[in-house]
Amino acid sequence: MPTINDIAKEAGVSHGTVSNVLNKTGKVSIEKIQLVENAIKKLGYVPNVQAQRLRQGSPNTIAVILPSLKEAKYIDFFTALQLNFPKSQKSLLVYQTEDIPAEEEVILDNLRASGLAALIVISTLSKECLEKYRSLHCPIVFVERRPKTLRTDEWFLSFDPQKIGAAVTAFCAQKHWRSIAYFGVERHGEAENPIFSSLQKCAQAQGLALAHIPSGYKLALNQAFELAQNAAPYDVILTQSSVCTDALLRAFRLLHIEKIPPILTIGACAALPEKAVELYHLDYGFLGIRIIKLFSKIDRDSAPAEKELFYAPKGFADSFPGLQRMPDTELTMLTLENPSTQALRKLLPEFEHRSGIRVKLIGVPYDDLLAQLNLIGPHFTYDMIRIDVAQFGDIGQSIYRPLDELSISPEGLSPRLIKNGYDSYSMLNGRVYALPLDPSVQIFLYRTDLFHDAKLCRAYYERFHENLVVPTTYEQYLHAAEFFTRSCNPDSPTEYGTTMTCGSASVAASDFLPFYLSRIDRFGSTPDTLRLDSPEMQAAMRQYHALEKFSCKQNWWGDSIQKFAEGKTAMTVIYSNYAAELINSGNSVVVGRVGAAILPGCKPLLGGGIVGISRYSQKAEACKQFFRWYYSADVASLLVRLGGTSPIVDAYEDFQNYSIFPWMNTSKKSFGLGQRGVKNQTPERFSIPKYEFAVGTAVRNVVQDLMTPEDASRMAQALYDAADPVCR
Repeated sequence: MPTINDIAKEAGVSHGTVSNVLNKTGKVSIEKIQLVENAIKKLGYVPNVQAQRLRQGSPNTIAVILPSLKEAKYIDFFTALQLNFPKSQKSLLVYQTEDIPAEEEVILDNLRASGLAALIVISTLSKECLEKYRSLHCPIVFVERRPKTLRTDEWFLSFDPQKIGAAVTAFCAQKHWRSIAYFGVERHGEAENPIFSSLQKCAQAQGLALAHIPSGYKLALNQAFELAQNAAPYDVILTQSSVCTDALLRAFRLLHIEKIPPILTIGACAALPEKAVELYHLDYGFLGIRIIKLFSKIDRDSAPAEKELFYAPKGFADSFPGLQRMPDTELTMLTLENPSTQALRKLLPEFEHRSGIRVKLIGVPYDDLLAQLNLIGPHFTYDMIRIDVAQFGDIGQSIYRPLDELSISPEGLSPRLIKNGYDSYSMLNGRVYALPLDPSVQIFLYRTDLFHDAKLCRAYYERFHENLVVPTTYEQYLHAAEFFTRSCNPDSPTEYGTTMTCGSASVAASDFLPFYLSRIDRFGSTPDTLRLDSPEMQAAMRQYHALEKFSCKQNWWGDSIQKFAEGKTAMTVIYSNYAAELINSGNSVVVGRVGAAILPGCKPLLGGGIVGISRYSQKAEACKQFFRWYYSADVASLLVRLGGTSPIVDAYEDFQNYSIFPWMNTSKKSFGLGQRGVKNQTPERFSIPKYEFAVGTAVRNVVQDLMTPEDASRMAQALYDAADPVCR
């Protein structure tokens, strides 16, 4: 097998040059990069990534030790770690023990020689294994199974066992399942499985009989056959393992036993093909993401003082507590036709099935929606209305009934909303009039394959005498946009550096305002920040105008994301509710090559819509049932999976969503930074639409070279001053 020395000899360069090329440092000339790449291709060199990681040792390697990667929940767990761990900082190595202490000891003996930054462990917890873990002298995160004591550099993460035990046994009692078989993996060492212990206690309290039928991963099928042949005394079989569940189903099928007890799996299942299987969902992908956050705190020397970190389980799949059936009821909702509306339309049959309530969605284009809102009156036929958050301050009080009049208490929902989801999308003059429906926020997307390309990095350095990085300032953004524009750089792999979305005044304002916001403390924080003819506004217009020659100009956000998906641009700024088109679009060529970051300047705009109950609706109770269903964790995650957005934080922490849409975490963080003007100033209201119309009109004139930034800003101020004073 060829080595780095062989490559260096073939290319006629030094060992260090080859190393720099392989590590994409950008310190090598393009000519030498080409020589090295040609040599790699000729010799068929394949880097031994695992050996590299082991050689790096303690500073860079984290070992993940799991019982089995045949197990659905552990697959979710490790995949979440793998997809979301900062690859530039640490490397992950995974090992499987089959829940056998001897296998685990061998792994630990091998790791002792390499050195580690940290360990993530679902361990057998045998005495010998625990001693060997602690002899490695690195931080350890135990998951699912807990040692009796935790040291200074040890943490335990799991789902709340008391909640699981209470919920599962209460469910069994409700179903009149009195005799329970727990078919589970055998435990070793000093600690019991906390979930199993909780099940035992709660079953006893409920007067239920719980029998433990041990099982190991290697013998799961053999033991499943034995249980299947002797299952008659049991009303239900509990498992904490998809391997055990699959083995049971297979045993019943092969034995041709038709009458089988229900199976309740606590954890995760790749698929539940049998109606006999109930799922109490534990999102192990979520645990993986929490561990990433824990390590981030450890790296910053701000590790939590709590040694035990418990999280709420998702609970029974498709459960909607408190949902009342109201058959023969129809609700109408006026909404914007967008990806979220299309996703909701797919899920409404499920709501009708569970509640008896039919929801008729009237999805219309943006301008038609505005026209419809002008017709609001006693004969207005819609029960629920979706409007843009920017319009909320102007018309929210005139079209919506306050939710407190309807005995709706959004305060209970508030902790489950994304940051800013309550204050920015619900409140007017101290009262709650609406709830966020499909909130979005501006995010920055870029091509990872281009930003990490060694030759491009070198060419960029030669041009600007700085490293090519994901832009955090608008100066960096302009440089990157210029570099990736073919008319400025004939070697650019893309036609344009970025997009500019400016099809109307309001759209242009949204695209431009983050440039202005990056120059001030906060929008509306002082009277000067509401002025349109300020030096800061003029400087931002000049900067935005400079971007024009490096931009593919589009009318709408969907158009901009389409150009990015087609590979026409290296970067784009869009609202997050359009990002899913990168995955869902049939002609996307950038899947797997997209990175997401917070906007340069860290001042994104909030967008998307809110929903409230029409002041003229007579079906408030049915609307409340819709809210109860819509704001459940299950529906929130499904909406995102289908290409929509949700205000519920669970959707942003769902492992499956994370794995499909790599910008989820960025969107979640951006909501906390987002803003959209000033609402309800006293004594005068500030009108976001009027302000953005004036700004956008001015910006479009600058982009089209019809006005200078100075003249355009003065015109914008005049436009806004001429608006209805009550709306300023």
